[in-house]
Amino acid sequence: MNFTLFGYPKTGKTTLFNILTGAKIEIKSYDSGKKEPNLRSCPVPDTRFEKLCSLYPDKKKKPAVIDYTDLAGVSFGDVKNDSYLDYLRRADGLAHVVRGFRDVKIPHPKDIIDPKDDIRSMEEEMLLADLMSVESRLEKLEKELKQKKNPEGEKEMLLMKRLLSSLEEGRPIREVDLSPAEDKFSRSFAFLSKKPLFHMINVDETDISQIENMDTPLLAFCGKIEMEILELEDEEKQLFLIEYGLKELSAPRFLKASYDLLDVITFFTVGKEEVKAWTIKKGISAVEAAGEIHSDIQQGFIRAEVIPWNSLFKHGSFQSARENAAVRLEGKKYIIQDGDVIFFRFNK
Repeated sequence: MNFTLFGYPKTGKTTLFNILTGAKIEIKSYDSGKKEPNLRSCPVPDTRFEKLCSLYPDKKKKPAVIDYTDLAGVSFGDVKNDSYLDYLRRADGLAHVVRGFRDVKIPHPKDIIDPKDDIRSMEEEMLLADLMSVESRLEKLEKELKQKKNPEGEKEMLLMKRLLSSLEEGRPIREVDLSPAEDKFSRSFAFLSKKPLFHMINVDETDISQIENMDTPLLAFCGKIEMEILELEDEEKQLFLIEYGLKELSAPRFLKASYDLLDVITFFTVGKEEVKAWTIKKGISAVEAAGEIHSDIQQGFIRAEVIPWNSLFKHGSFQSARENAAVRLEGKKYIIQDGDVIFFRFNK
């Protein structure tokens, strides 16, 4: 799972990247002309997983992982740049970092701090990038269909015209009602306005009260204060959070928002050598989840032994849970629930 942080220059993208990953990248690292993004893979904190691992101290721990990408700031009007688009299109989810803080030493390109306007500008640029892609594809399709009739090509033409109409009306592709087949087909284009997106506003210390009052797709953080708090010892961190009226730092809020936005959940497996957390789309069946582990398990699927993580933790082991009839046998169509621990039976 990848989340890419992007936005206009001097908004606090690298600051947020450091807050989320624990990295210590120089905040001005892009000022010298650096183009390559900052990358980090981070284990997903999960108390459920830690409790399960405590039952199996001799096994390896393999938590779920989230990959963060921090892109250089993009000038107003330049989102359609091919190299920048490529990074955005690879992401599973996008976090647009927006400037909400005031600092006379860091001039805003538009000479005014207006998060709503910057959000509107960015969303318009993403729509324009998709509009150009759709128009280009339609032009190519028209030429192909003139030379040779193709039922599949005609279906695609109708779909692209619907998408074009939506984009011209200023509506993102994520709001277009697509059939499962159309949705699957459209993924190959990696349209930006179809990507899960939320906006992270980097606010002033005086506006810190806003942080607790925002929900996806709009969140807030105070990069300056959080970077200072992260340098403190744990006990001091809690005191400062209380002083500023914050329930928690941005990392857990961002993580929850990203899981909600991507509509994903976590299930766990306990193998011979490891305890592992798996991130999957909500609504996936048992046989599909088996395929996430290995295609052989999916193809040879017989049954899934399922138990909620807290029930397994209570019983102490799969064997004890089985003896107390706490483990259920489920078939291929069972829908995986968040926190399930699963042992897959399959033909080798």
